[in-house]
Amino acid sequence: MTVNLVACANCQTQPHPGATFCHHCGSVLPSGHEAPQGASPWTLRDIGKAIGLVILAIILTAIPAGLIAVLLADGEDTTKHPGALTVQLAAGAFLELALLLTAFHFTVRKYGTPLSALGFKRPERGGFWSTVGIAIALVIAGLVVNFAYFEALALVGIEPETDIKEIFASPGPLITIALLSLLFAPIMEEVFYRGFVFGGLRPRWGLAWAALASGLLFGVSHLGNPAGIYLVPPVTIIGAMFAWAYAYSGSIVTSFLAHFLFNLFALGAGIAEYS
Repeated sequence: MTVNLVACANCQTQPHPGATFCHHCGSVLPSGHEAPQGASPWTLRDIGKAIGLVILAIILTAIPAGLIAVLLADGEDTTKHPGALTVQLAAGAFLELALLLTAFHFTVRKYGTPLSALGFKRPERGGFWSTVGIAIALVIAGLVVNFAYFEALALVGIEPETDIKEIFASPGPLITIALLSLLFAPIMEEVFYRGFVFGGLRPRWGLAWAALASGLLFGVSHLGNPAGIYLVPPVTIIGAMFAWAYAYSGSIVTSFLAHFLFNLFALGAGIAEYS
């Protein structure tokens, strides 16, 4: 059957065969075409704008949170003062909200896509126990990656310093990090990095490059301080594995569960060691 490819009326770009949206500007094309399996209407430009908005949200929340923390610390190191540290950690909630809102804006609101386009659906492969099994396997794999990576750093004399001990030393920071890591991060970060970023890159770049790129972005987002640069490689790998789980199951439920269980384990380990 011959398909009549009509140029996009908005930007005059020639569409891909079978597409219902313009891969350049995201505009809806004339009816009569079927979208390729796994295609997403949001564009690379949309993803770039979303990342820019998230960075802006970080700046707009980090500056006032930092000022409040300095005032509370009253000359003391803000990472050593429980109240100041709690404020700095709580600012992370606004980052998580920014991730969720931008993902929804450039998908559901802009293109009218269903929530299933972001992975909100039942897993397409396997049942309940298969999903749980994959999530647990991802947690174990992530822990192995972390252990091997930091052991390798130790062998060359690198031992990154973090503020993790201070987080678990007082109720305020501990409760805040528990809420962020168990309630906010799993769903909001999975929607943005896997459902939105990976979901938008995969039809254009392929599974491997999309998983790596979204994983790298996920890793960079965990830069909380200069020592956080050492977290980027393992978190990137873990993010890529979560992307694979999303691609394999066709549902964000799998990566969400893995993310939640990984954070739960890390939180429990921190409490056991430092509290």
